[in-house]
Amino acid sequence: MQTLAPDFPMPDGYVWQYEVIRWLQSMASPGLDRVATGLTWFGLEGFYTLVLPILFWSVSKRIGLRLAYVFLYSMYTNAWLKDWLQVLRPIGIPGIVSKAVATASGYALPSGHAQGPMTFWLMVCRWAQRRWLWMAAMLLVVAIGWSRLYLGVHWPLDVLVGWGLGLLFALAGWTLGERWQARAAARSPAVQALAAVGLPVLLLVLHTGPDSLKYAGLLLGLGLAVLAEGRWLRAELDPVWWKRVCAAVIGTGGLIALQYGIKWPAWPWLSAVQYALLGVWTVLVAPWVFVQCGLYQRRPE
Repeated sequence: MQTLAPDFPMPDGYVWQYEVIRWLQSMASPGLDRVATGLTWFGLEGFYTLVLPILFWSVSKRIGLRLAYVFLYSMYTNAWLKDWLQVLRPIGIPGIVSKAVATASGYALPSGHAQGPMTFWLMVCRWAQRRWLWMAAMLLVVAIGWSRLYLGVHWPLDVLVGWGLGLLFALAGWTLGERWQARAAARSPAVQALAAVGLPVLLLVLHTGPDSLKYAGLLLGLGLAVLAEGRWLRAELDPVWWKRVCAAVIGTGGLIALQYGIKWPAWPWLSAVQYALLGVWTVLVAPWVFVQCGLYQRRPE
């Protein structure tokens, strides 16, 4: 079905984006609606706050922590750019049907559902080095981007810019992570504290949007916990697989209790405290529990 340019005023550069969304929605069906709604879950905050800790607890502390840091810095930048650019979503535009609006908070550009999955899955593929995973992950990233256009909650440019930024953060983050690890032995405690605590505190001051406070608070909690864990706990994953599974189950239970079991007042700065506690639980408290339960070992000082 051929679509027509809108007969109402639109800014320059948006007519073609309008046409792309209308073309995608011309293929709409109940089945595609369900697929698009399911795909969009893979770009939500809840997916990553579940998967990243499990990677840290049960696969590799080093890789899990690197993924978390790069992903959080990427999403902080995404939240800051959205509030700075203030591009409105296509929700409410005549001729565009917007669905799953509950997953579309804040401004549009760049798309977090494009930037987040690109950052995360590209890092995972870079670590795993499996051809089939590259193909599956990139297909998933493209499908998530498509779902945001099909559901009418993002412009095509939002998705393209999000993919570009995700690619940049993944490539730069992996390279910086390799260099940081290679020079760990020669790094002074002051430099470690500045990177782990100083930078997140600076981010808390630079931008106080609701999402930015969450990401900066989580980075601060992770940083404090990393410093404490390295000096005091020094926990290591056990090679026995069932112990790793048990650690993931116990750790996830604690995350759910912290995030949903406590009724936090609706005050933006308290969200930073809540997410900082999530970081402390993930990196310090949960591993301590695992050591007490015999699920983790402690490496010599």
